[in-house]
Formats: sequence, structure tokens, C-alpha cells
Amino acid sequence: MGLSRLGQRVQIGCLVGAVAVSGLIAAAPANAAPNGPTARYVDTMTVPDNFVPTPFRFGGLSGIDNIGGGNYVAVSDDKGEYGPARYFQFRLPITGNGQFATRTPVLTNAGTILGPGNIPLLPGQMDLEGIRKLGGNFVVSSEGARPFVRVVSPPGLYVRDIPIPAAYRPGPGRGLKTNDGFEGLTVTRSGQVALMTESALVQDGGDPTKAAGTRSRLLITGARGNSEYVYRTDPLARNASSRATNGVSEILSISSTDYLVLERGFDPAANRNTIKVYVATTRGATSVTGVNKLSGREVPMSKRLVFDFAKLPMLRPDNVEGMAWGPTISGGRRTLILISDDNFNNPAQHTKLHTLALTF
Repeated sequence: MGLSRLGQRVQIGCLVGAVAVSGLIAAAPANAAPNGPTARYVDTMTVPDNFVPTPFRFGGLSGIDNIGGGNYVAVSDDKGEYGPARYFQFRLPITGNGQFATRTPVLTNAGTILGPGNIPLLPGQMDLEGIRKLGGNFVVSSEGARPFVRVVSPPGLYVRDIPIPAAYRPGPGRGLKTNDGFEGLTVTRSGQVALMTESALVQDGGDPTKAAGTRSRLLITGARGNSEYVYRTDPLARNASSRATNGVSEILSISSTDYLVLERGFDPAANRNTIKVYVATTRGATSVTGVNKLSGREVPMSKRLVFDFAKLPMLRPDNVEGMAWGPTISGGRRTLILISDDNFNNPAQHTKLHTLALTF
């Protein structure tokens, strides 16, 4: 089955059972894999490349969230080359079986993310990777040399910054890596902001290898203080090239302890992304709250595979970076919406939206 061009939807059915993952951690006992949903692929929407042109270009979408009433917001990771720091608001009509009811998102609004004093961010001052609804506001995360986690009110007015612990602040021999920062962002039911690093902090270890994954950190913030845990990504494939990589690109809260985790990899030699969705839990994991440098003996969050896009060889999911809950559909299933970041690299890459149907 071939994939057609702009706006074309792909409908392929593929039931994927949850499978246990083990043997990824050396020198740390494995805790029981969490119970989690099963998933079925439903549909894909490919957004036209010039859907909204510069100076407010619709692209680089690295985070998405459901804000209610069939409305979603998505944030762009544009560093200022194609427009200001921005987010888009749109509707995604979805049928009772989980398929997209329109050929493109239905744009309804947009906003510009501002800095302290409501001063516009200059090019290079931002690399926005996540956005979530937080009460009547939004919280966004940005990586780079000066990472931040910021609360803004629509349409992007500055409210406050959430403090980043010292171990995460970039500095000599420590902190978030410039392009491997807080890619994962979610808000729990209790209103806590949770973040996950794409890969290990500088002091915690290196990038993934064929032998072992990287040690990302989950940081849960809140009025009562922070909590931290280790999440271990998958190792690289045995046939991966020397330039291949894999890391966490998004998280989504299920409960106070359980999360969906999106692992995104890319191998330039194969020119293809690997996209996997896991369910992971902090239950049984070692608390590393306030720990500056990991020892390697920590018990990481256990995880179980929910969906692997490799099961759909004819579908190119592209550079999937965002994940949000969609509506409940037939059979009481919960839809999961995923969005890809085209890197402003058209026509080689596209903005794509995918729907999965989850059964808990």
C-alpha cells in the first residue's frame, strides 16, 4: 500500500498487545512491568506543507495538548527563523471510530509566547518543545543553552517561570544538554507539572548505545516539592549506524504514578524514524530527588510497550514529538493523538497527525 501526498489519510488496522521489556538495566534489579493499555492504529492526516506560511508558519510542531471541546494547541520549536515563539489552536474533528473527519486541522486561534515583562523572545532565545493546559493557562518547556519552563496565559502573556533544579541547569560538566532537554511535558490530574529529559544529564551518562539506553530523568514539580526518577530508554538497534540516536520526545500522564512515554529515534543511514509508545510507572523505582549525579545502581521506572510504528512498515510516521489525549470513541476506547515535527524540512518531511485507539 503506497502513501499519497498532501492531506491524504492512511487507514491501516494493526492490533498491538503490550509486551514486557526487560534486560535493559545492568547493575539494577528490574521491578514488575506496569499494567497498561493495548493500542490499535486508526488513521493519519498529512498536513499541507504551506498550510500557514511565514511569518507565522505552521510547522516545527513539537508538542500538542487537548484543551477541551474538541480544541487542541500545538507549539512550534522554531528558533525565530520563520516567525516568533508561537502556538496554534485548532479543532480536530474525529469520527466515532477514531478517524479524522477533515483533511486538515481547523485553525481557530494562535498566540505568541512572551518573556518576563511580556517582552518578545529574540531569535535563538527559545526552542519550545512542549505545551500543556494548566488551569486557565498554558505551561511550555524550552531547551537550549538557557532552558526554561514557563507558565503563560492566552495568548502567550508571561505569568511565571517554574524553577529548574540546580542539577538540570547547564554548567561545566552538568545539566541539560543543549538539544536534549525537557522534551517531555505533562500535567497530572492533581495539577503537578512533570517533565522528562530527552536523554541523560551531562553528569549522568552518555547517549544510547547498542548495549544500553540513555538514562533520562523524570522531574515532577509541585507545591509540596519535587520528585525525581530515572527512565531508561531502549538501546540502539543492533544494525544501527554510528549516527543513530534514540530518546524521549514526550510524556503524557495517566495517573499520579503512570505515564505514557514516547520514544523517538532516527538513523540517517536508513532515513527513517523509530516511534514507540510505552507505559511506565514510578512505582518500585528509586527516588533520585535532589541527587546531583546518578550512581548507576538506581532502579529505573519499569515500562511496557504499548505501540510500535514499526508494525506498520508502509507508513512513515515521520519525526513524532507530541502526544495528547483525544476523544472517547466506540467501544469506550480512548484516542491518542500524536503529531510530528517537520523540522521545516519540506518536502522531505511533513507535519503528520496520527490517531491510536487505546483500550485500558
